[in-house]
Amino acid sequence: MIVLGINGFGQNSSACIVRDGELVVFGESERFTRFKGSDQAFPSRATAFCLAHVGIDLDAVDRIAFGWDANKYPWQMARSFAKSYIKNRRLRPPAPSGHDEYAHFSPGWRAVDVLSAYHPAKISTTIAHGLRAAGLKGRIPKIEFVPHHLAHAYSTYFCSDFQRAGILTIDGSGEDTCTQLAIGDGDQIRVIESLPIPNSLGWFYAAVTEYLGFIPDKDEGKVMGLAAYGESRRDSNRWVEPLSEVLKLGGRSYEVNPRYTKLGSFTHGSRFTDEFVSLMTAVDKSAAPVAYGERVEHGGELKNRHLLDTYVDMAWAAQHLIEQAGVGLAKRLVEEHGVENLCLAGGVALNCKMNGEILQHSGCKRIFVQPASSDAGVALGAAQYIAHQAGDDVRHPLDHAYYGPGFTADEIEKDLKNSKVRYRRVDDAPAAGAEFLAQEKLVGWFQGRMEFGPRALGNRSILANPANPNMRDLVNERVKYRENWRPFCPSLLADAKDRYLENACMAPYMIVAFTMEEAMRKDLPSVVHIDDTIRPQTVTAEANERYHALIGHLGKQTGHPVVLNTSFNVRGEPIVCTPLDALRTFHSTGLDALVIGDFVVDKG
Repeated sequence: MIVLGINGFGQNSSACIVRDGELVVFGESERFTRFKGSDQAFPSRATAFCLAHVGIDLDAVDRIAFGWDANKYPWQMARSFAKSYIKNRRLRPPAPSGHDEYAHFSPGWRAVDVLSAYHPAKISTTIAHGLRAAGLKGRIPKIEFVPHHLAHAYSTYFCSDFQRAGILTIDGSGEDTCTQLAIGDGDQIRVIESLPIPNSLGWFYAAVTEYLGFIPDKDEGKVMGLAAYGESRRDSNRWVEPLSEVLKLGGRSYEVNPRYTKLGSFTHGSRFTDEFVSLMTAVDKSAAPVAYGERVEHGGELKNRHLLDTYVDMAWAAQHLIEQAGVGLAKRLVEEHGVENLCLAGGVALNCKMNGEILQHSGCKRIFVQPASSDAGVALGAAQYIAHQAGDDVRHPLDHAYYGPGFTADEIEKDLKNSKVRYRRVDDAPAAGAEFLAQEKLVGWFQGRMEFGPRALGNRSILANPANPNMRDLVNERVKYRENWRPFCPSLLADAKDRYLENACMAPYMIVAFTMEEAMRKDLPSVVHIDDTIRPQTVTAEANERYHALIGHLGKQTGHPVVLNTSFNVRGEPIVCTPLDALRTFHSTGLDALVIGDFVVDKG
């Protein structure tokens, strides 16, 4: 059976194909459109890519799976939100001419069209229009709707290698649910409890994110990084009490007080209420919300010390509370249901610091976090659900995340020639890359099929030598053009993990935080955050032979089989997808060398 899974009209538009129960290709819209997130878009280009990769058209697809239950979604409420959203001009302007991701919507402001599509009588028609707008031929397969959190649960449990596990899905909302606890046992998933709107950890964190001057539903990772600077500050504790009025912890669950946060991204105005502002300013009168753009200078420096202290303290308190909520929910699954393993998904599961706390303090022995935990992964989970219902075996542990576009040597060389750049072919690309790194150069690394999810995992990466204490600042300033306090992560050989990680275990997707062994912190300063944590990727030769070889070559020269790895992009842009994307980014940044397939482009 061939199932086309799609996620569209919301965040993280994506598509995939599951054939006979197994994932064969995965595409995220932003990688093709070059609009980060591709929010509200239908995955036109991602769908076309997936079908072309498999070599089929729509006639060969048995079912389309959509990760949202159209019969449950409160579409009347959504339509009223959309009207107020339009009135306040909070939507994106019409897409550029020829940009087919939005072609299925009527001209002008599109929120009503998007949200009306969730009416059960219209959604199938809207999906069909999206497929036709992508130029796809053939009959439209039957469209099946899958509950959002159940799709998240399928995407993580059936991609793990656990035969029994607790499943925790946490996001902003899916239909009327914000958090769901379930048990996976064999080939079945049983839902234990669903926490409804407004009890959204995602909306709580989004409210704090926006209050601090960042973009909600986009910049939560920045708040997580900033929070680490409050780890040892006594003043950080003063924000725990007021924020505990917003996110109330109790036993092994929580509640979010609706007086302080607003419903998701379709509301107009801010994500926090006037009561939230009053609560925060009662602690510090100068702690008013900051408008985006007023928070930082062009280079990412926070403007004054007082504001820096306030942001750090508030971010730490919000992070502390969300960690406690996550650990409490995980403990329920472990202790009340006797599970030893945990599976996580949903947008909040991208919070790697929370995931690390769950691993260390919930009592579980192992944890698996879906690398595409955002709504992009819902396309996969929905397809797995429909395939499973049809009798396919969908238990296929995820060995890697390289299911995106790839390019042959001939295709790469053609783009190099057309770009009129000087390049050379090498016999051993990993050795060439490692040599640049050992020379303290900043390297763009473009290999094989693209990874899915928000983390670069060694096929679309920017690499540097982590032993150089200046590399973090150099990459932030010369390449990423982002805030100077943002941390970077290490990729390391899996068989060396015990040397670098406290309570080490396999962590192949850079989505769980660990404390770094104290003896190693001074040796690799550019990948250790201020709170002594790291978000590692453990690399095996089976998962990524070339990347494993590069790290091994570097280890022989530096004594540490570890490389600084960040996504191959600049701030505000998606990860590069094609050779031309890589060349544009290479030539517009301070990268020293580009190793692209078997070719090297060197600015030196």
